[in-house]
Amino acid sequence: MENLTTKRRWLLIGLLLIEAMIMFWVVPKANADEIEMPISLTISLSLALMISLAILIKWNQGNRKTVIPIFIVCVATYLQILYCSVFYDWGAYVCMTLPIFQLVLGYAVFRYSTDIVSLFIGCSNLMFSAIWANQYQGFLWFHNKSCDFETMAVASLGAFGGAVIVFAISAIMIMKFNHKNA
Repeated sequence: MENLTTKRRWLLIGLLLIEAMIMFWVVPKANADEIEMPISLTISLSLALMISLAILIKWNQGNRKTVIPIFIVCVATYLQILYCSVFYDWGAYVCMTLPIFQLVLGYAVFRYSTDIVSLFIGCSNLMFSAIWANQYQGFLWFHNKSCDFETMAVASLGAFGGAVIVFAISAIMIMKFNHKNA
């Protein structure tokens, strides 16, 4: 494995920023149709996990000992969405507790990453799940509690805040990652 230069690390951080912008645009907003949102959620998460698994298997040449732990962590990042869907009645308290999830899951991604590619895949899944969790919580609140534009704005702001937190955590992990961490 070649040495990862600072320039390449900054390129990965830039790629993660572009990915975050695309994810933020692709994820449906809180006022989405009641049929569209669950279908979009299922398809998006399935595609994200399949692509992640394919990249991890290809990069690690099918070595199960390195692929399985980081893939389990990638799947675990989507527990944020389950948490938001179960406790959406709590409103803003759910969004305020999500950074705790993101820090714990970010540490798990860092801990179980064997190389920079698995770290990047884990960070991407964490970013995607953070955006989805906030938007889905806003969707549930919008359709079950308060259907106004303020709910849409708060959900989008929460998703943006979650993306910023995960981006900062991911940037730190990419800059601090050393192949010896594995």
